[in-house]
Amino acid sequence: MTTAVDKPVGVLVPGSTEYRALLATIAEGASRRDLEDQNPFDQIDALRRAGVGALRLPKDIGGGGLTVRELFGVITDIAEADPIVAHILRTHFWFVEERLRQATAVDYPGFENDRWIQLILQGKIFGNASSERGSQAVGNFKYGTHLTAYGDKFLLDGEKFYSTGTLFSDYVSIWADIDGVAVASVIVPTDRDGVEIVDDWDGIGQRRTGTGTTRFTSVSVTENDIVSRIPLDAAPDPSYQFAFLQLYLHGLVSGILRSVVTDAVDLIESRTRGFAHGPTEELTRDPLLQNAVGQLASTAFAAESTTLAAADAIDAAYASLVNAVPDADLAALASLRASQAKVHIDDIATRAATVLFEVGGASAASRAKNLDRHWRNIRTITLHNPAAYKAAAIGNKILNDEPLPFNGYF
Repeated sequence: MTTAVDKPVGVLVPGSTEYRALLATIAEGASRRDLEDQNPFDQIDALRRAGVGALRLPKDIGGGGLTVRELFGVITDIAEADPIVAHILRTHFWFVEERLRQATAVDYPGFENDRWIQLILQGKIFGNASSERGSQAVGNFKYGTHLTAYGDKFLLDGEKFYSTGTLFSDYVSIWADIDGVAVASVIVPTDRDGVEIVDDWDGIGQRRTGTGTTRFTSVSVTENDIVSRIPLDAAPDPSYQFAFLQLYLHGLVSGILRSVVTDAVDLIESRTRGFAHGPTEELTRDPLLQNAVGQLASTAFAAESTTLAAADAIDAAYASLVNAVPDADLAALASLRASQAKVHIDDIATRAATVLFEVGGASAASRAKNLDRHWRNIRTITLHNPAAYKAAAIGNKILNDEPLPFNGYF
């Protein structure tokens, strides 16, 4: 669903009164929306109007000028309010990061001549159509979706799945095959003829993120719609972009863990009775419940701190860019830190979402309370790429100095 924004919007300042009010507005009704399977169109439009999508762009062109670390703080804040809403913007922020990388190229025409930067400043949101179902190994850059020359234009045909955010976006970013020898990154408006967005994601968590099917049927593509072409046989440049994309998920989990702590406290304070065999009638004085809350708060702190430390590594790689290519060692370190963050956070987060129920007794299982959404959302997020493979790759790197795999999952 697109929203017309004809002029640049103001960019919200993190920590400001307006920022806190916006987060409160997003948080209001978040549990109910999840429970009733309601799409958060209004909440995404509120973020669009606030200029949140431009937070990483330089201040002197109308952006927020945030570092990667500061942006991940915002991502965590939004995820605390509603992780569905925060997840919808994942590809958008990755696309912004790609534009910032390209802006360091020696032949870059300048922000004022960058069509995509100008659209971001206007409040446009960019979604995702990368992954496909089928028999091809995940992450090998081979796609059934293809781009075919047609006169002085191209035709785009294919079907994608896991198209997170596209239902709410103005533009969609697509990876497409070119004659089996190259992969193209293509951007088209979501309302262009031949684009069909199907809201058919049926996951147990992150249900209203629009993570469903996107079909392309003879979609007209111009040269200006093609952001890049990557030969499949070319040696890849060092990259931290995929580390950004993967670490984003742990910004979401960090925000959810904050909510787990809040809900644990609310549960204990709302209980009117404990067990006859419990250590005390005053539940806030119960050392077992105090221990549980202390464990949860510590887990939330550890997850967020780990995520921000990995974001620092991405910031360092970004600062090293020369002609759109980062220092190889710093890019590799960013990938390693994001991978280590996943292995650690996946483990502690799912356990924390279970401990939440232990502070509430049987009433915590009430469907109306919808506390299971935290576990469902965390578990769904962690399934994007298996932690076991990540841990094995990290071990291989440490033991044998083998580089981490080069694909969208590292």
